Amino acid sequence: SIAVRKYPVTSRTWKSSSLAAKVVPGELGVRIARCTLHFIKKALERGLFCYGDMFLIVEHFRLIKRFLFLLIPYSILRIGYLFYHFDLYRQIDNSDIFLSLFEGIRFDIAAICLLNLPVIFLALIPSKNSKFNFLERFLFVLLNSIGFLASVVDYELISFTGKRLSFDLFLISDDIWDQLPQLAIYYWYFPFVVILLGFSFYLFDKKYFILNFSKKNLKFRLLSSVILLSGSFVGIRGGLQHKSISIQSAFTQGKNELGHLVLNTPYHFLRTLKNKTQNEVKFFKADDVAIDIIKNRRNLNSGTFSKDKKNIVLIILESFSLEYLEAGYAPFLSELISKSLYFPHHLANGRRSIESLPSLLCGLPSLLDEPISKSIFQGNKFVCMPKILKEIGYTNYFFHGGAKGTMGFESYTLSSGFDRYFSKEDDRSGEYDGTWGIYDGPYLQFAADEISSMPQPFLAGIFTLSSHQPYSVPKSLRGKFPKGTLEIHESIGYTDYALKKFFEKIQNQPWFSNTVFFITADHASKLESKKFQNLVGNYRVPFLIYAPGQKLPKVEVNKVSQHSDIPRTMLEWSGMKPEGMAATAVDLLSSDIGGALNYVSGREYIFVTGNDVLRLAKDGVQKKYKYDWETGSIELVGNSSDPILKAYLQYFINGLIKNNLSIYR
Repeated sequence: SIAVRKYPVTSRTWKSSSLAAKVVPGELGVRIARCTLHFIKKALERGLFCYGDMFLIVEHFRLIKRFLFLLIPYSILRIGYLFYHFDLYRQIDNSDIFLSLFEGIRFDIAAICLLNLPVIFLALIPSKNSKFNFLERFLFVLLNSIGFLASVVDYELISFTGKRLSFDLFLISDDIWDQLPQLAIYYWYFPFVVILLGFSFYLFDKKYFILNFSKKNLKFRLLSSVILLSGSFVGIRGGLQHKSISIQSAFTQGKNELGHLVLNTPYHFLRTLKNKTQNEVKFFKADDVAIDIIKNRRNLNSGTFSKDKKNIVLIILESFSLEYLEAGYAPFLSELISKSLYFPHHLANGRRSIESLPSLLCGLPSLLDEPISKSIFQGNKFVCMPKILKEIGYTNYFFHGGAKGTMGFESYTLSSGFDRYFSKEDDRSGEYDGTWGIYDGPYLQFAADEISSMPQPFLAGIFTLSSHQPYSVPKSLRGKFPKGTLEIHESIGYTDYALKKFFEKIQNQPWFSNTVFFITADHASKLESKKFQNLVGNYRVPFLIYAPGQKLPKVEVNKVSQHSDIPRTMLEWSGMKPEGMAATAVDLLSSDIGGALNYVSGREYIFVTGNDVLRLAKDGVQKKYKYDWETGSIELVGNSSDPILKAYLQYFINGLIKNNLSIYR
């Protein structure tokens, strides 16, 4: 705040300056440096660290001061990254760049706490032994010098990988080891600079962070240790908010470049250590062979149905299996189907809510052992439907009645191109269900009001929650809906009723007749009929396209469709051709034959097209089955050599590893 008062750099003044159109890196650096130095000077003059030892023993307080000092080189490294890649940021608003630099401080704190965990634990051990103290200082300098080295090397490395450094690079990129000698020679100045920095850092630490020993009693030492550990824990999770920050949290401004500016290399590397690594798939001698198979079997061209920018509303119903619809627990949805394009052979691409958004927004099926949004690939560059619409003038809002941070929805939707995320905290009804968030009834009414105020054209995403366990229904409406035979059935009826009230509220709005509604479910849930309790039925959910007052295209609706086809089909109604979107996304309005991919229980993969089901086990044996959509019966035909499933796996997994899923390479 001292720096801002001295050198006010607000969005308005910065944009109105002569640098607004084309900022010069040197001038930006001078401004940032002046602000930083002025802040440090004033902080020291005002005795920022005078009273810390009232709560911490001197050994612990010394460590806190060291960590605060580390924020300076981390900030310099971030600014250095900005200048090194300034061509990428030349066209980005200056206020967005400053916001990223500011947001990055939280990730720097988290990286410092994570990287220095061994030093934190050593600080808990009371010792006056000189060798022990040398070890503690040496470890502190070594760990942070490695962090500096990784950050500087990543300046250039990110140009090849498209994301910050992660551990999988050393496991899946044999070329890195082969090319290491020539890379070291070509970029000799990187390690030289860091070695010089590390040596200077050691001398600086030895001179200015002298270790004194506390004379406090055991109780005070224990209290100090608790405070130190608690502060470190808060630092690692990025604050006291509902959910800890993650890599995805850095991309909430919607641009990959800004996300990488917010991140730092040590944080990205350490957070991906816990993720499962992924080896390249080698069913075919080259990835291009797999891509050619996909191109020959699927129609990856966009249709030409619409040239107008229609408003788009995506409604995702929680745990809504097709079984519930056919059993009559959702009468309004059944009524809506009669007025819509309805795809009865539709499959979700996963079995969890967190797996649905990558499919529905970016065309990415869940084919890994963990959700893409939590995997080592979460920092990859993906072509997502909301981003494409945002670039052509759409206003994008997403609504979910749960608490902010629930399942990472907020960070994922914002990073995928939504402008705003509305949660439980934004609703004014106060009708909390006691577990997850706001009941669907009042929350859908709140969403209707907000959507009506959105500038057109718009994209609105709505994710319901009342049909999630414990399947809560408002007291005033209990007994209104059939109890059914499963505990979820009553809440399905309630959500269907809330959906009806939502449409009743918006049907007279001026934007209604120019809007296309895409309605599906995130995944299936509890099932009781043999028709759905099988390999394919476990993924069957409703999917319909409702376009009131508009002419519907003639299309084959009985073909197999999947969640990852929906974002590309949405773009068809906006007149856009999604160049670069993953080939797992197909326009359902095209003449494509249809198909769906799934990863079943972490054991096997399936590809469904027509009545055929290809099933590939982890041992590489592929079998073919015949599936009856009406009865749910599935019969083994025998072994199969059809290459399409293996082609998809090689293309998709290797594309994730290489950070390039564009089929138009």
